[in-house]
Amino acid sequence: MSLAVRAPALAPAALPAQPPTARLPSAPTRALAVVAPASLSLALGMWGIRRQGTMWGDEAVTYRLAQRELHQLWETAQQIDLVHALYYAVMHVVFDVFGAGLLSLRLPSVLAMAAAAGGVGLLGLLLAGPRAGVTAGLVFALLPQVQKYAQEGRSYAMVCALIAWATCALVISMERRGRRRWAVYGFAMLLACLLHEFAVLALAAHGVTLIVSHPSRAVLRAWTVTAAGVVAGLLPLAIVSAGQSEQVSWIGGPVRPYPWLAALMVGLVCTRVPLRSRGPSG
Repeated sequence: MSLAVRAPALAPAALPAQPPTARLPSAPTRALAVVAPASLSLALGMWGIRRQGTMWGDEAVTYRLAQRELHQLWETAQQIDLVHALYYAVMHVVFDVFGAGLLSLRLPSVLAMAAAAGGVGLLGLLLAGPRAGVTAGLVFALLPQVQKYAQEGRSYAMVCALIAWATCALVISMERRGRRRWAVYGFAMLLACLLHEFAVLALAAHGVTLIVSHPSRAVLRAWTVTAAGVVAGLLPLAIVSAGQSEQVSWIGGPVRPYPWLAALMVGLVCTRVPLRSRGPSG
């Protein structure tokens, strides 16, 4: 009699399970988190946008320089204010299409800040869920400083929008890898830095957040390569514009440390939150 024992077939449940992939929220949920804050920000930005026909100092600079021909604008930027040359070029196109006026001067900032509010809403949704996303976006739109820069003919609202959406692209790229997503992140960050050099601080913040979140080596490598490309693209502008720093040398340092202290505390709390989208548990 044969004593051979037939080995039992492996049950499907015994096979190694594939790691679950994070799923993006449904389209209606994403739309609510983006559209609700963006709509509120747009409504607040359009309310009293002309400010009874008044214009403040830096806006007047934008208004004057953006009406110059592009070659004249470039000649001026080589002497002063090179750091804002790209923004002036964008506004030159806006004035050519819609005419030079207070509405044309401020409307791009209103639209950009609405996009920033939508980006904050989507970011909150990706990190903490729909309710947190909508709440974060609405609160962001109500902040006094946000409303101020939404009606200001300068580059700050555009930079804010680009950083918000670049951060969303970073979160998505961590879970759904692909060169295209990293390219979107890198392009948005580079454009923000070219509009204003201080946007590179957001790139540094992204790096710190990644390090404390302990991502995979592939994600860390992809971010490092992308960040190096952003810095390389910004470096020529930073080197040349450093020679024009005397034009803002009259600006003093911060005299009230409390906002900076609050920002530091918020940053420390945020470093304890893992930068991961909510995927299926188990």
